[in-house]
Amino acid sequence: MGSFNTVDEYGRYLTSVSRFRAAMEGALQHVVWPAGWSWRPITLAKSLNRDAIDLGLPAAGNAAHDMDLNDHSVLLGALYVLEGSTLGARVLRQRAAALGLDEAFGARHLAVMSKDIAQWQSFLVLLDEASDFDIERAATSANAVFALALQCFESELLVAD
Repeated sequence: MGSFNTVDEYGRYLTSVSRFRAAMEGALQHVVWPAGWSWRPITLAKSLNRDAIDLGLPAAGNAAHDMDLNDHSVLLGALYVLEGSTLGARVLRQRAAALGLDEAFGARHLAVMSKDIAQWQSFLVLLDEASDFDIERAATSANAVFALALQCFESELLVAD
């Protein structure tokens, strides 16, 4: 995921990541956030849609995926994948820049994802301080989210479970 050497390949990457993020951000809209959590994940839908417009691609729209994230361990597993992707965004941002894409045109979402490592560090603190945390449920959730990402990158259509 995230392998591109041309603007066309970048466009395919952008379409795939847009489908994935639309599904996950849609699922996150239904989360009842645990009391005491002031931290929230980065949202990318607006930036991804603007990037798609820049490249003449259709916006992702609203993708649906049946993922119940209201269990705290399941939620933390899903967020681990989403927030962890911000670490790879730094590399992807450099690749996009080599193609002439940046925070003002075509790669806004990468700029948002890679602008501040403090978001990831804050998530790790939240993860470390989680009470009633079930590592197995979190790992199962993380694997499911990663599988969804792979599905979005391997298929033209997102199939809702």
